[in-house]
Amino acid sequence: MKSKFSWTAYIPAFIAVVILAGLTGLVAVSFDPAVASLLVVLIPVIVFAVLVLLWLIYGEARAKIIRIEMDFDHLTIRRYFGLSAPATFYYADLTGFTITILPATNTSYEYLYIKQGDKNIGKLSEFYHKNYDDLKADLRTHLKDLGYADFSYWKEVKEIFG
Repeated sequence: MKSKFSWTAYIPAFIAVVILAGLTGLVAVSFDPAVASLLVVLIPVIVFAVLVLLWLIYGEARAKIIRIEMDFDHLTIRRYFGLSAPATFYYADLTGFTITILPATNTSYEYLYIKQGDKNIGKLSEFYHKNYDDLKADLRTHLKDLGYADFSYWKEVKEIFG
């Protein structure tokens, strides 16, 4: 079984392109002597935009917007919208999976963390994966369901940089 992206998976890519275009313009403008007085405002805006870009690329695209393919004895994960090199994991080497509920405005989304020991090696989500329920059902036949884990923004931030 192969994962399929929902349309919402492309939102971070669109935002990243807009931020990159804006950053390019801001950096180009910041070298103009006529706007030297605006550097006090431009530098924090540029730093903030770079941090958001890092979060979108390294946090969302690397960790959550993954393409997964499940076979009878292993699964293959490709990060960054499925564009990275494949990483193969045999079910026998995996500990199982946990499920977390991510609260959002007026709704919530379920995330499934595939675990190898204490480390999360992949995340599937209702938000990014169109066939999330089918993927979860297929994983249940191969891996142990370790139950629910409380959602923590701190853990999410640590995983981006860890």
